This record gives sequence, C-alpha cells and structure tokens, in this order.
Amino acid sequence: MIDQEFNFQNIASVNFAISLRSSGDMYFIPTDGATKEALKGTLRTTRNIFDGLPGDWELHDISEDYGDRRRIYAPRGSEFMAELSAVYDAGVLDDLTNIHDHAHDVDFYFSEFRDNQDRRAVGIRKATKLKGTLNARNRLVRLVDDTLVLIQDDVLHLDTEFDVIVTDANVFILNARQTEQVAKIVEHVAATASAKVQAIHNAIPFLDLSRIAEKIGKHPRMARHAASVASNPHLANFQRPQIEALAAQHGIKFKELDGGRLQCRVTDEAKLLELLDARRYHLDLQGNGGYPYRASARQRVPA
Repeated sequence: MIDQEFNFQNIASVNFAISLRSSGDMYFIPTDGATKEALKGTLRTTRNIFDGLPGDWELHDISEDYGDRRRIYAPRGSEFMAELSAVYDAGVLDDLTNIHDHAHDVDFYFSEFRDNQDRRAVGIRKATKLKGTLNARNRLVRLVDDTLVLIQDDVLHLDTEFDVIVTDANVFILNARQTEQVAKIVEHVAATASAKVQAIHNAIPFLDLSRIAEKIGKHPRMARHAASVASNPHLANFQRPQIEALAAQHGIKFKELDGGRLQCRVTDEAKLLELLDARRYHLDLQGNGGYPYRASARQRVPA
C-alpha cells in the first residue's frame, strides 16, 4: 500500500525541519550531504519495518489501545489527522540557522522527501532523543586512529526510524502513541466529544445520552469511544433488543424516560460507550451461561 504512494529506492531530494513547542512555528534546518543520506536511510528503515509487520493494513481506530506494532493507516484528510496533514502542507519554510538556541524547545522534527516522480513523503518523529545529547557536551568521545578524542561540539541525536510517514493520500502510523502526541489527538477528541455524543444520541432513537454529552470532554477515554462510535456508518441500524440484552449481561441498567428513550446509570456510562463501540462482548463456550469480556484492543478479522 505504502509503496504505491512513494518510491523509497529513488529519492531525489531531502529537507529537514523542526517544529517548536512554544510557538508551533516550523523551520527548515540546513543539512549536509551525509545527513541527507542518513535521513534517507531512516525513511527506508521505517518503510522496511512496516513491510516486516504481520497482517494487512488497518484503518486507524481512535479508541484502540495499540500495543504491539501493526500496519496502521488513516486517510490524510480524516478528521483527527489535521495536524499531520498541516505538516505535509507546510510548503516553503524559513531557515533556522541557530538551532542550538532552540533545541530544547523542539516538539518534533520531520523530513520532506521527493522521489523521482516528484511525489512527496514526510517522515515525522517526536523529538524525545533529538536534544538528549546536548547536555552531554564534553562527555562524548569518538575514536580517531585508535585514540579516544573528546567531542567538544554540541551534538544532536537523530533516530533510526520515523514515528509516522505522511503521503499525499494517507498517514502511515508506526508508533501510535508518539504519532497521536504530534497529531494532538487528545485535544481534538476533547474539543469534539460533546458533538460526537450528540450525533450518537440523534442516530440511535432509543438511547438517551444527553447527560453524557454534558461532561464527556473531561473524560478522555470515554471521549475516544464516543468519537469511534460516532464514526460508525451503521449507527441507525443498531437494534434495541440486542443492546438491552448485551447490556444486561454486563450489568448495565437502564431506566425508561418520558418519550421512551433509555438512560443508563451514571456508573454505567463508560460501559455503555464501550458496548456501543463493540468493546464489550459475551462468550459462552461451556454452555454454562458464559462470561462478559471487555476488549481494550481488537482487530477485525475477515469472515
């Protein structure tokens, strides 16, 4: 999938840039030929890691608790990829020639690559290690002619892989947590949480979620589930008997309000959103009534 969007073996140009945490401003940093070659290697390494992961490409799930690495992607134009898309669209930036004065303020760094067909790919990395060696000045050494020589210059650390690669069409996510930090997922989910719950309320006529909508912005995990549920194109097909039956198996209790909608107890609100997000299920393999289960991580499998 990713190989159809960029030629990783024929990279024609490389630019290196940073984004400052304090201002959000982005700048190009001049780099020499050896650094450009190293960055090409970082991009190819990231692509090769994707290639070595098992399974097919999966659409990014806003409520998924990603553990082991998977092949995750999201359309670049999707709602929660706006920050990453803006990095891709940054265009021509001013050069920053005094990186030393700003190194401790770097939020993330990125490289813009063009292939031999003038297609672009942008590799982005959260700057957790970039500035880690600055304070090690006069404690780093290099080997020259069998002699250890003290490095007296300031040194920055480049990682061997990017957290995410952005192409014209898609965002390919290797390290989900770091990518979500750069994409400001928590902030975007919180800002839209109430609207997402209202969308669910409007789509499912037999549930009342008005009380949840009033406070969900303060509950990050619930907000993620709401965002995931609201994106389900089949919400209008949810059936009351099936939801009531599954809710009973998980101890979720409802009361019927005037007008016929069901409202769960305050203590069951998180459970209800997990149920609507297909993160709660009931399994009976022994014929003894079975047990309820909760899935914080899941992968949809073909029939």
